[in-house]
Parts: sequence; C-alpha cells; structure tokens
Amino acid sequence: MRKLLFVLMVGLLALLLTACGGETKSSTQPSSTEKQGTEAITQSNAPQAQEFTFGAATQGGLWYTLAGAMGDEIQKAIPGSTVTVIEGGSITNLLGLESGKFQIGFSNGQTVPEALNGIGKFEKKAENIRFVATLYPNVYHMVVRADSDIYTVEDLKGKRVSPGIKGYSGELVFQQILKLNNMSYDDLAKVEYVGTADGANLLRDGHIDAIVGMIAAPVSTFQELDTTIGIRLIPLSDETISKMRASNDGFKTYTIKAGTYNNFKEDTNTVAAYTVFLANKDLSDDTVYTLTKMIVENAEKWKTLSKIMNSFDGQFSIDNQVGPIHPGAEKYYKEAGYLK
Repeated sequence: MRKLLFVLMVGLLALLLTACGGETKSSTQPSSTEKQGTEAITQSNAPQAQEFTFGAATQGGLWYTLAGAMGDEIQKAIPGSTVTVIEGGSITNLLGLESGKFQIGFSNGQTVPEALNGIGKFEKKAENIRFVATLYPNVYHMVVRADSDIYTVEDLKGKRVSPGIKGYSGELVFQQILKLNNMSYDDLAKVEYVGTADGANLLRDGHIDAIVGMIAAPVSTFQELDTTIGIRLIPLSDETISKMRASNDGFKTYTIKAGTYNNFKEDTNTVAAYTVFLANKDLSDDTVYTLTKMIVENAEKWKTLSKIMNSFDGQFSIDNQVGPIHPGAEKYYKEAGYLK
C-alpha cells in the first residue's frame, strides 16, 4: 500500500513539473499565431504601393514642375508606387479629389473654402477633400510687355488678354477683378484661353497684350520673357484689393518686390492665396503620414525649384492650414513638434 502511494505521489509531482514547464515556455516564446499577429501590426504601419493621380496645372508653371519633383520623391518614399501628373487646375483638382479620380493635388487657398461651402463653381459641399500641407503664396500676376501702354486694369479695354485656361481659378479671379473695376470680357478685344507657356509665346510674338493669372512669383516663364522682350507688372488698386479680401478670406495682400523679375524696378501691389497640397480622405493614414513627411523634410529641395518656397517648413505649413486636416498629416505634424 505504501509502495503504491509513493508511486502515485511521484507521478503527480511529474505532472505538476510538466505543467509548470509548459507555462514557462509559453510565457517566453509566442505561438505562431501570436507571431503572425505581431508581423501584421508591423506591416500595417508601412504604406502600400499604389497608383497616384496628381492634379497639378499646365506646363510652364511651378505646379507642374513641383508635382513632377514630388512625384519622384513619392516613388522613393513608397516603393512600387506610380505617380501620374495631370495638367489640371485649382477647380479641376478639387473636383477630381472629391470624386476620387485624383488621390492628391494642388489648389489655391481661396478656392478650397468655396468647394467646402458648395459655392461658386461648386454645386454641392465637398466632403472628401483633406489638407496635407501649405506650400507658398500663389500670386496674382498681370503681365504686359515693357513697351506696353497698359498701366492699370482699366487700360485693358480694347486689348487682347490671356486669362489662362477657361474655368481655372486664375480666370475666375480675373473676372472678379474686371467686375470690381466696372468691366467685363465685353470690354476686351479678345480672350485667349491658353496655358502659361503658350500665353508667353503669344505675348512674345505680339498676338496678345497681357497675360493674367494666379501663379508663383517668380515663375520661370515670366523670367524668360523678362530677359527676352522685357515685361512690366500691372498693380491692383488698394480699393480692388480691399474688396477682394472682403469677398473671400483666402485672399491676402501681397507685394511683388522690385527685382523679382530683374528688369522691373518697382514694387507691385496685388493679392495672393496660398497653394495647398490636398489628399482624398480615403487615402490611408499611413500613406498620408508618409506623404506629409516627404513634403516637409524635402523643404530644401523644393526651394531649389523656386524662391517662392523659401519660407516653407513644417511650421509655415501648419500655421497656414486651409480646410480640414487629414489624420495622417495631423499625426506627422504632432510627432514632429509643429502641432500641439
């Protein structure tokens, strides 16, 4: 009996030791299921390769050049991705972002509130547009040849003008400026709807008298014109500027400094609206976090493309936010210390 009891006790002790050993092993070495879960969490933090359609603007302006440069960096930041740059425009890009045809794109600061509120060219309120970054002021230019007899907005009466592409924000701003000066297209001799580069060629060849539009200052196309035929910039009156600012808080007073274009020696008062980088809200947080990081941390590269970017950094970007921010962008600005 004692012998049988001893055997039973030894067996029970062995079972206890085995159980303890099993618990120790499971606490230090995760199961295959747990390993898979950890790997899945790690992989989820990396944005997936995808096709980006990038709404920019016509060739000859900074938007197109900047979109190309950013597209290259996107493909480095998110390997396997492709970026197709579209010659869109401020309004076209917003419509493309809202519909999901564009994943990313540029727009002008004064146009974004119109889209969000469903006014102007927008039939209903936009719900899918999210802020990523503010880049630089987009400046209203009215450019004529140096030997032109045009010195004011009113002097455009009877003249041939290119307001850019029909329906672009630059054209809409021009129509507003004409209206504020008691004018319309009926007062002009001709309207040519062409992009910046083509407009410059028409001005150079004497086929038009002025180019107008919302564009970076300086823009390379106008710098080239300045060195070949010489240009002047037509200022806006203080009254026009005040009325424009009252109509839309996206407009800011701006002075194009003398020397911005080498042969023009006078300051020019005008208006500007910030160029913003936007994304469709359905882009993942990880993707937009990576895009925001790419934009902010390549600031020095963008500055080599145009002096207009010299003020750009993460703080400038978030301080001039336009519209609701994408959660991925918000995460980056907070982690980088630009946003509390």
